Amino acid sequence: MSLSGTNGRVPIDEEVGFLPTLKDTTDTNKDNVGQKDTYCLLTREDLIQLDSKEPFWYRLRWGLFILFWVVWVALLVAAILIIVFTPKCPPRPVLPFWRSTTGYLVNPFAYEDSSNDKIGDLKGLAKRLDYIKSTIGAGFIVLSSIFSGQYTNDQKTLGLVDDFFSIDPAIGTMEDFKSLVRSCHKNGIYLILTMDFNSVSIKHPWTEFTHLLEPYSSKKVSRLGGDAKTVIQGANYYSVFGSHFVDLNLRETGALDRVADVAKFWLNEGIDGILLDNVAFYIENNTGSGASITKELESQWFSEYPASQIYTSESVEVVRKIRKVVDEMSESSGKPKLLAVDAGNTGYGIGKTEDISMQFLGTKDSPAAHVVISRQFVKQRGWKAPPLNPEEMENNVFTYDMLSVDDRNSMALTTVSTCDSRQSDLVALASTFLLPGTCLLYYGSELNEGTRNVNFTGDFYPFDEKTIFTGSKETDVLLSQLAMPWDQAGVGFSPALTNSTSFTEYLKRFGLSETVESATSSGRGATSFSLVKDLVAIRKNESLLWGEFRLLKSSITTEELKFQIFERKAEGFPAFIIVLRNEPNVASGTFDFSSVCSNIIPKIIYPANKNFPIDQAVSSQRVYLHSNGEPMVYVFKCE
Repeated sequence: MSLSGTNGRVPIDEEVGFLPTLKDTTDTNKDNVGQKDTYCLLTREDLIQLDSKEPFWYRLRWGLFILFWVVWVALLVAAILIIVFTPKCPPRPVLPFWRSTTGYLVNPFAYEDSSNDKIGDLKGLAKRLDYIKSTIGAGFIVLSSIFSGQYTNDQKTLGLVDDFFSIDPAIGTMEDFKSLVRSCHKNGIYLILTMDFNSVSIKHPWTEFTHLLEPYSSKKVSRLGGDAKTVIQGANYYSVFGSHFVDLNLRETGALDRVADVAKFWLNEGIDGILLDNVAFYIENNTGSGASITKELESQWFSEYPASQIYTSESVEVVRKIRKVVDEMSESSGKPKLLAVDAGNTGYGIGKTEDISMQFLGTKDSPAAHVVISRQFVKQRGWKAPPLNPEEMENNVFTYDMLSVDDRNSMALTTVSTCDSRQSDLVALASTFLLPGTCLLYYGSELNEGTRNVNFTGDFYPFDEKTIFTGSKETDVLLSQLAMPWDQAGVGFSPALTNSTSFTEYLKRFGLSETVESATSSGRGATSFSLVKDLVAIRKNESLLWGEFRLLKSSITTEELKFQIFERKAEGFPAFIIVLRNEPNVASGTFDFSSVCSNIIPKIIYPANKNFPIDQAVSSQRVYLHSNGEPMVYVFKCE
């Protein structure tokens, strides 16, 4: 086919796909006038006419167009329906590190010696960070007091403070401390430091400023039960803990400012929080209550509960002052900082329905501490003399349930403290992991061994150091500070004990048979140590971290059988059912947990029970529980 001329006409030499009839082009192309038997290029009207005669492409195009929009609208509707009807993600509160991880309270003097002087030190502690983080699974460390005078002093008395701005030379230098802070943070461990602002030693530089010291009052009773007087430069001052100490006058603004400066100094050194010790004694009143609440009156201290002498509202205000410092440092650093408190060695435990130390939390509008150490699960619930009501010494889930619901998440639960001796109570130990609150594991408690109430003799820490209670019935302070039993020979504590039998004799004297070495040896079955590791791991579940607590009761009276059964449940997450028993007699019963869930999965069964294989679901409707008199810890996860 070829073009002829310049007027665009096409001769009819062959068939082409144009209109089959001659087109009249008179109106559209004057050059075509007089031309016959020719075809022209299609115009817009031609295309419309052609389209109407050949509708296939027309329908296909509209079909595809409609299909596109139908699919688009369907996808949009489906997306909306998915958003509307898909269950929302359950709430996940942002928990601070002291709620989301397990704490480990360490006395560095008693942990590991790196300098062969048979006294633990900071470098020795740094060597054990992998054990604390990886083996135990703890997320933060609480150091007991390490200030100058704690061990090294001319009074041979543990617990003195000669200087708040320096470290006791027995455990290292300031550079050693800074290195420990860096190592902790490198390993993902937070570090908390204990500070006791109630008193200082009579050699402390602050004693030169008499306005900072608490005036003597004959109306006050010392913790030792006698006269509360100490003499400095011929003048009498008040000391609740004996003549080697002097109480600070924390009503004095100058004293409060110095205390705040100490807190700022150590927070600037990189610590992640402060544990205030002996806060119940910070500001005392002059008279006791006159109400006897103990059976055995060893001293005047126990002859009347000094509720109005200690636990004052003014002491709470001191905690609030330090809380402001902690919050300011937290805000400026952009990192959470903890303020925890310990009422201290008051000698009095928890009441049946209240824990008076919870007042140090402050109020919602005027907060004080983040966390208060509770003696709910320590030996005899903290009572150093039997109370008139013996039930107040029972440390179980039933007495825990009587405490204020609002306070539970702000409790730091532990089985040992710096003034409460070690105990062999596996159920109490497990409870600190499974109940609401912060879990604080005292060093060595992972072995779950108590100590005999005997005097310490040994050629290693604490040597011949004494406490203010030496010679009295209260030996808990010293018994809680014994050397860490890494192994039978004591070489794990100090290489200087190589070829010595003194550590082995020490273990026998205090009735300690388990060590870290034996607990982690191959071939050992289930031990308290392995149970602690399992509890640390399972505590990371949402329901155990922030879930609600509820006692479970059945047709069989659980209290009569002494089964402690409770539920932990966080919204949107599987619930856990916990069964505890710590009685020497045999007991059994069938329980129905179907009101909680239809099936339960055994996660921790201690001691092992072949009828509850781990991770194999069983019906919750009829669960047979049998105790042969051994401590019993069962943890079931709902399915």
